[in-house]
Parts: sequence; C-alpha cells; structure tokens
Amino acid sequence: MSKEVEVLSSVKWPKDISLPVALTFEMQSGEGAPRLPGDRPNFMVGGTLEYGARTGIWNILELLSDRHLTATFFVCGTTALAYPKAVRAIADAGHEIAGMSFGFDRVRTMASDRERDMVKRTVKTLEDATGQRIKGWRCPDYRVSVNTLDILCEQGFEWDSSLLNDDSPSLYQCASGTLIEIPFTTSTADKTFVGYPYPQRGGPDGLEDAWNSEFDVLHEESAGVSRYMILSLQTWAVGRPAPLRSLNHFIENVSQRNAVRFVTCRSISQWSRSA
Repeated sequence: MSKEVEVLSSVKWPKDISLPVALTFEMQSGEGAPRLPGDRPNFMVGGTLEYGARTGIWNILELLSDRHLTATFFVCGTTALAYPKAVRAIADAGHEIAGMSFGFDRVRTMASDRERDMVKRTVKTLEDATGQRIKGWRCPDYRVSVNTLDILCEQGFEWDSSLLNDDSPSLYQCASGTLIEIPFTTSTADKTFVGYPYPQRGGPDGLEDAWNSEFDVLHEESAGVSRYMILSLQTWAVGRPAPLRSLNHFIENVSQRNAVRFVTCRSISQWSRSA
C-alpha cells in the first residue's frame, strides 16, 4: 500500500517564481449526474453538467488564449468519446490533459482489478483523442481508494491531485515507485459558490472574493515558505458568463503581482521531484 514519506514544504520553485498558481479544470459531460428512480436520466442535473463540454470549454479556452495562459484539464474518458473536438482543442492549445476516471467512476470501494482496468481504459481513450500520454490524475469527487496511488504509479503516472490534506506537495512511496501528490482545497471550488443545482453561497462575487483572499494569504506566506495555489474549477460552472468574468478578474489581479506565474500541475510535480 502507498505511504507518504515526505511533505515537500521546502521545495524550491524556479528563481523567478515565488508563488505558482495552477488553474485546474474538471471536464465531464453529465456522467456525474445522479439517476432518477427507475434508472431514468436526470436531465436537469445532467444538462447542467453537459454545458461544460458543449459550451463552457470553448469560453474557457478563449479566455486562456487571450491571457496567454496554460492550465491543466482533468477529463473523463467518456467525455473524450462524446466531445472529441473539444478535448482535442484543449491539447492543441498546449494545455495539459490529465485523467478523471472513465465515466466519473467512484473508486473508493471498487475492487483493485476493476479500478486498474478503468485507469487503463481512460489512459488509452485520452491518448487516442489527444495524442498525449497522460501523466496526472484526479479522482471524481476526490474519493480515493486504498489502491489508487499504487495503481497510478504502476501505470506510469507522475502525479495525482485528489487529496485535500496540505498546502504543500507530498512524496508517496508506492509498490512500484514514487508519486507526487498535489493537494488542493474545496474552499475555493467554483461549484460551491455558483454551481446550480447545488446550494450556492455567495455567487460570482463571493467566489472572486474567496480566490483573492486565498491568494493574498498564500502570497504573503510564500515569502518564508514554499507555497502554491491551486483552483479546482468545473467547465460547467466557471465556463458560464458571470463566473468566467470573475475568473478573468482574478487572473488580471494575480498577473499584476511580481514573481507569480500560472503553471500546470505537471510543472509543480517536476519541480517537487527535484527538491
């Protein structure tokens, strides 16, 4: 079983970076929608989630292009099959593609052989869609099994971002090697502020305020200890007009700070390994 061996709180970022900021976008197309009684499709929730792959992704890609930024996109395998042009556009724009299960699979109680097969299937589907061999992963709804990190390391992954337990990366020893864990937080997740049909708390303005407050604290702390900021964003939530405007405002604010750079999760992983 995988075991955490070191919290990389003293990792050294490149000299021109005091605080890396990673924008991570989770992209599904309704796979996570709960079914109605009788196994009927839930068109209200499913349609809300599908927006991200149909429309939200194009809004986000346009914003990132305008800002000349590179981000990490966690994509479900079934989404890549249903929306191949959108997923290919992400890769063609130079963004990092990472995995987020095949069909929004919840692996917490899944048998290890079944979880391994799901990971392999997702890897192949995303590689077929983008021409890229993915190196990173996030479990849907952050529900990790006791086998997840071992399976990812065994399958050649470099990093995971499913845990919520720290402000620093961690090094895990797995059965077949080592894996970098890049923790994040749900306190700044867009869906909790603006994600209909989930309960909203503050709307786009509240979301922007949370992002700016989190950034200010981490930026101040980065003067004395290694810190990074990572946002968990849903293409179906932040891809809508009002939240997207809040994201644009946040990017504009951060871009004005010295020694702050938007990076991918893979960059954080590579810098962490060289610590």
